[in-house]
Amino acid sequence: MNEKKEKIIKTSIQLFAKKGFSSTTIQEIADECGISKGAFYLHFKSKDQLFNRAFEYYIDTSMQEIENVRKQNQHLDPREILQKQIAEQFKRFAENKDFIILILSENAIPENQHIKKYSVAVKKQMNDEIQISLLATYGQDIEPYKTDLSVIIQGIIQSYVQILLLHDQLALSFDALSCFILNRFDDLVQGLLRSHCKPILNPSIWEDEAPNAVSLLEELHQLKQVHLLSNDTLVSIEVIEEELAKDEPRKPVIQGMLTNLDLCEEPAVQRVAEQLKLFLQ
Repeated sequence: MNEKKEKIIKTSIQLFAKKGFSSTTIQEIADECGISKGAFYLHFKSKDQLFNRAFEYYIDTSMQEIENVRKQNQHLDPREILQKQIAEQFKRFAENKDFIILILSENAIPENQHIKKYSVAVKKQMNDEIQISLLATYGQDIEPYKTDLSVIIQGIIQSYVQILLLHDQLALSFDALSCFILNRFDDLVQGLLRSHCKPILNPSIWEDEAPNAVSLLEELHQLKQVHLLSNDTLVSIEVIEEELAKDEPRKPVIQGMLTNLDLCEEPAVQRVAEQLKLFLQ
């Protein structure tokens, strides 16, 4: 993502959080960024598209920070890393509280399939990251329960987030809170292992559905509608669309175009590229 586009997104997050989505105008965003209204439209087709991208940007950067905690603290005990990851989630929430409240507002997010599918992909990514941390912390004994435990610990974290939403003046140490949660979770894990009960959730609930040509064509069409893409990326997508529309798509041609898509830094393009790779397999 280029610097100018990122500045527009960050500025819009601040303005949306302060004034609300409906009350914020494109002209105000452009003025705050020091650009013309015409220059804004070089990066985004509409305010709705900008909001969707701001939503993705917040989630993507939050996920990246949580993953970075694990990567940057490999010298620490896995349990300490997990505690830091939990604290990081609360920290990200505190830094973007007003924007999160806006996201949770029923009328704030434009209804579209793109956001819904994106949210499902993020949920899977979050569970993958949490399960890696849980297995590293508690060992392979929890393997049968990793899906249930991932859901449970997220539920605990979300419950405290709701408390922070309802009580604006509540001052909590995120390090202390994450330590408290993890201590309670230790008790839960030990009790679960002692019980030898049957897991409730099957790990397959997070597996991607096998993509088909029809669903991929829909994804690619949505991609072109929602995101401003370079000419090279657009040409590659159109070639892939032509192949997918055939009774027998030529997979080497799609593979060749995927090489071009891999050069695009747009997260939405990368997610569709991963679906295309699954299709080729």
